[in-house]
Amino acid sequence: MTLGRFFKLVVCAACAVATADCGRLPGRQPPPATVWILPSNSRATGSARALPAEVAAFQGSLIVIDSSTLSPVLGLAQPDESGGASRIAVVTTFDGNRYHPEGIRALTEDVAVSGAFASRVATAVAQRGNGMFVDFQGSTPDELIGSTSILRAIGDSARARGILPIGVIVPPGDTIGYPTAILARSFDLIVVRLHGEHRNGTSPGALLSPEWMTRQIGMRASEIGINRIVAELPLFGYKWDRAGVATQIAFADAQALVRSEAGVFTRDPASGSLTASSVRNGWTIWIQDATTLERLVALARRAGVRRFALLGPEGADPDIWVRLPAALKQ
Repeated sequence: MTLGRFFKLVVCAACAVATADCGRLPGRQPPPATVWILPSNSRATGSARALPAEVAAFQGSLIVIDSSTLSPVLGLAQPDESGGASRIAVVTTFDGNRYHPEGIRALTEDVAVSGAFASRVATAVAQRGNGMFVDFQGSTPDELIGSTSILRAIGDSARARGILPIGVIVPPGDTIGYPTAILARSFDLIVVRLHGEHRNGTSPGALLSPEWMTRQIGMRASEIGINRIVAELPLFGYKWDRAGVATQIAFADAQALVRSEAGVFTRDPASGSLTASSVRNGWTIWIQDATTLERLVALARRAGVRRFALLGPEGADPDIWVRLPAALKQ
């Protein structure tokens, strides 16, 4: 089976089963997996040159909410060669190097304005995909009522245009500011962002470990069940500099940097991630490759997860696209 044929099968399945309950019975094969390919929020990460054309055809689009005009700006998009398969448009307030919750906060003060905003967002999504994940982060628990009303309005507008599936991306750990059960009333799917165990602001380490990932999935699944959970896994890594500041880095760039200093990656036995460091230049890299992803997907599948979103394919380990089909069938 070609990569293009495989992705068409696993991505098309999303439309038919976005809200279906498909549990696993003893002695039966695991239910088919669905995978979406999401662009990274970081516009400086990697390059699409490393993405096979048959995979790039399924990469979703990025729609950024301009923080000053509150208008959706159509960002990264690939030519639609997916043959009508489900492609996800990610709607985000992340711009520059941070989220901008202040814009969404202002919308909650006027119902008419928020309704018009939701309609504009849904129209933009319809131009770039037939599914939508909303990524509005940075709100505080005190803003929960206002932020959920905006999310609900966006979801309703999207459904009115036949957009399916509709999901919301939630940060790891924060079940107070982003309560699973409440968000599940407005969205088909809860997309659990599974990176951030180590990041900018922490010491160097794996973006996620198997134990941490399992805990994050369990926290959300305990409220709505595993069948509505999407596991979002990163295909990139971080490079910490001498001062401890972490910046996102693609596998291709990390590999080139390590080779330029005649270094080698080693595999961390606990997380399965690759790591390398430079004493001379003071940097440390932690990143995922195909082997890391296989382990994480297999673990999530055993926990009952059957929907995956792969974040930041630009410059990812090319072996991922060769080995992913077998991993998803486990």
